[in-house]
Amino acid sequence: MQLWASEFGGDSVEPHSADIVDGNLTSAHEYHLVPNAGHFAFLAPCPAALAARAPAICTDAAGFDRVAFHRQFDAAVLAFFQANLGKTAP
Repeated sequence: MQLWASEFGGDSVEPHSADIVDGNLTSAHEYHLVPNAGHFAFLAPCPAALAARAPAICTDAAGFDRVAFHRQFDAAVLAFFQANLGKTAP
């Protein structure tokens, strides 16, 4: 299992919620806490039109680079799946 959490939480997700899940998992797992991230940082980077209509889900904390985060996040998740489920895609 791979568990990801944002430092700040948001949208009714408390920052410590993932810590509770992490502490109660009995099997081996990875836990990644993303510094300076809010709950919506896990959404793909917003196109300009969406950012204008829904800034609450498209605006990150100062200094957080959602595009850079998703490059790293996507690569880590893909590597985890490949290592644990077997390579199924080229």
